[in-house]
Amino acid sequence: MHLSLAATEKSNATAPLIVTWCSDNTGDKQFVRYGLTPGRSTKMEAVKNEYDGKFVFNAELKKLKPGAKYFYSCGSDKAGWSAVYSFSTEPDKGTFRVAVIGDTQNNENNEEFQKTKGIVDLVKTYSPHLTLHMGDIVNDGSQKSSWTSFLSETQDLNATSPLMPVLGNHDVVNAKGEDFQEPFHDFHSLFNLPGDEINYSFTYMNVRFIGINSGCAQAAAEIDQVKYKPGSPEFNWLDNELTKAENDVDINWIIVWMHYPVNSFGWSNVARWKENILPLLEKHKVDLCLAGHRHVYERHLQAKNGIPGKNQSGSALDAGEGTIFITNGTAGGSPTDPGGKDMPSIAFTPDKTMYNFAIMDIGNDSLIYYVFDQDNALIDKFAISKVAEK
Repeated sequence: MHLSLAATEKSNATAPLIVTWCSDNTGDKQFVRYGLTPGRSTKMEAVKNEYDGKFVFNAELKKLKPGAKYFYSCGSDKAGWSAVYSFSTEPDKGTFRVAVIGDTQNNENNEEFQKTKGIVDLVKTYSPHLTLHMGDIVNDGSQKSSWTSFLSETQDLNATSPLMPVLGNHDVVNAKGEDFQEPFHDFHSLFNLPGDEINYSFTYMNVRFIGINSGCAQAAAEIDQVKYKPGSPEFNWLDNELTKAENDVDINWIIVWMHYPVNSFGWSNVARWKENILPLLEKHKVDLCLAGHRHVYERHLQAKNGIPGKNQSGSALDAGEGTIFITNGTAGGSPTDPGGKDMPSIAFTPDKTMYNFAIMDIGNDSLIYYVFDQDNALIDKFAISKVAEK
């Protein structure tokens, strides 16, 4: 079972949710029962699709009350009902909380997502309203069992906090050819995301979130197929999305997340990807650019017009000074050795390898970003303030 936010554009006061679950019961209809009390007085019929000999059900919950706690369960009297979970809807004022994870791929020491499970169990204690995933959800997207294992091991978080992922290079076809950089079919079967699910956006309170597919940037650079080439349909889509967000008087923050970082130490730095994407981020004054891929935490200096700021290690930042670039390390995949402290753009990176996750508290004029390791120790913290310009 997992939640996702449903609509690119909100038609109601609060963002609608989609509940998705798998079942090996081949019976008739299944439902979501939900409500403001554990009695769950409302019942919504689910849409059924077949997947790998089982069924995937999903139901969209609309007209939810803002700032409310809902209880829900999935199934039917005939098939049986799941445990009762709860989620908190989009607030109508104040702050909200976002979790940031990435690179949960089931490789060495995380073969059964055991390291990932430890991280998401910590994340859940912070009660995020939603979770952004930086990609590399699994280690080999061609393996069906990896997708279902990931969703099973992370269910306790995903069933309470909408999971909003982008694709990493391990989640798409790596073999060069007709399907190169396309997502594996299982991704479309198991997730229900806004738009085309690959490059999408949504508004939550006063933030426009825009997630993009960076494909296999390193391999793609060898054959001039790096994503977001200027003039391409995806480039034009992002330009349009950022223009709308920048001109929306109700949007205070613009956050873009992706797998391949724009700024990064070492082999993760793909020059052509940066050349393609950075001009759009700077043109539209994106506040925060989040990424994964390199399995260390890196915070880069705010940059404006391609020039890093002078504040080398400050934790109190002004949004008007430029975009902040973050590489979010790993929530399961094998940690990479640290490095990069001598990069001109680095504001902070740890001295040791670690798994980590981040928590963002976002309000009208402030954003506080906390980074924790696998022991829940605080690794980095910074705050961005914004003076209303609209």
